[in-house]
Amino acid sequence: MVTTDQGVELLQSLCVWSEVMGQWIDKDDKVTCADGEIMSKDYRDDHYNYCEDTDDYHHHDESWWCEVNEVHFSDNEDSVESHCGAVGHEESFANSDYYVWVERGRASDQWLYSDDAVYCEDIEAYVHDYDAHYCENDECSYYDESNCGGGNDVINSYHSSSRFIENHNSLWLKSDFSIGFEVEKTEFDTDDYGTASDQGDDVGEFSFFAGFETDSSCGVEAVSHIFPLSPPRSKWRKEVFDMMNDASCIINSDTDITCGGHITVSVNRGLFDGDAYDVVNAIKPKLSLLYALYRYRLKRSYCSNNKPVKKENNAKYSPVNVKSSKKIEFRIPSRVKNVKQLQLRYDFMYSMFYYTFKEETSFEDFCIKVRPILLKMYEGNLDKVNMVYSYAQDFRKYLASEEVSPNIEQFINPKQND
Repeated sequence: MVTTDQGVELLQSLCVWSEVMGQWIDKDDKVTCADGEIMSKDYRDDHYNYCEDTDDYHHHDESWWCEVNEVHFSDNEDSVESHCGAVGHEESFANSDYYVWVERGRASDQWLYSDDAVYCEDIEAYVHDYDAHYCENDECSYYDESNCGGGNDVINSYHSSSRFIENHNSLWLKSDFSIGFEVEKTEFDTDDYGTASDQGDDVGEFSFFAGFETDSSCGVEAVSHIFPLSPPRSKWRKEVFDMMNDASCIINSDTDITCGGHITVSVNRGLFDGDAYDVVNAIKPKLSLLYALYRYRLKRSYCSNNKPVKKENNAKYSPVNVKSSKKIEFRIPSRVKNVKQLQLRYDFMYSMFYYTFKEETSFEDFCIKVRPILLKMYEGNLDKVNMVYSYAQDFRKYLASEEVSPNIEQFINPKQND
């Protein structure tokens, strides 16, 4: 006979010895924990915790409490402490509706309780409420206080217009291609407010433009909304062109060689299921004509990187910059001088994407199809158009194999004094 932990006398054959307890226990009350230790259920419940990660029991000293999900984890799992001191599992924070990840400010690289977090429009992310700046003009918060400017009818700070952008091709209902423009100017010659060149200056509202901002290289910049990229005789194209015409005072404003005319295009994933660089690779042969049109921009620092357009070398200051959300920014187009020029660029970009993804054509056939657009660009000057096509042949070889012919050497590898 032996005496159990409950003080009961039982046959030894009906009991089992528990090393961890140093006592005999009734076999009917025996349980085994994570490390194979034998004990009674009452002892386990008093000294061990059930752990979510192992689906087993671990000693109090070898487990910890997750305050987020209110469960225990074994010491096999690492704990994380939030900015406000809450302890939890990484996945628990990530799956919680009450915590957000912060990458800037006083809570940088930490989880933050949502009641203490504020979403900032300029960085499209959360920060601690002490690091956010509320703007009464648009009732939004910003991480950088300088981005809290006026409405979309005045010049705001650099890179602050994104909060005003509207997608006029939402859900790809009008076209499988979307397009947006950045029109850089030395100053805006407005119809109602005279010259506008400094932050805070009045410009006026235009349906084509989302907003106006200062520019780091040229002076000022007008940022368009997102529009459907549509064919000639399309009502959507007509609407976009009418908006351009209504904004002619801005588009026709003064410019100089430091200004550019960036164009951003995106493709409906339902039409082409690949990433943005797959899109770039698909249009590469036709891209050579764009390089030929704006070849002198390749000498500028704004287009000095990744001229062969390689995925692994993607960089902002490149002729083509692949951005997030399958957007492709064409930085190579030169300054926009007038409305007609911008409309021809719209038509050229449509042709480049249409004859790649809708009605695939060879490079030679593409050159034939866009020839009328180029003739309008060069006001009927056949010699200039033919020269562009000659350059395009060399750029085509360069984009395919990085072969630099003497004809394009000055653009690919410009000298210091070029």
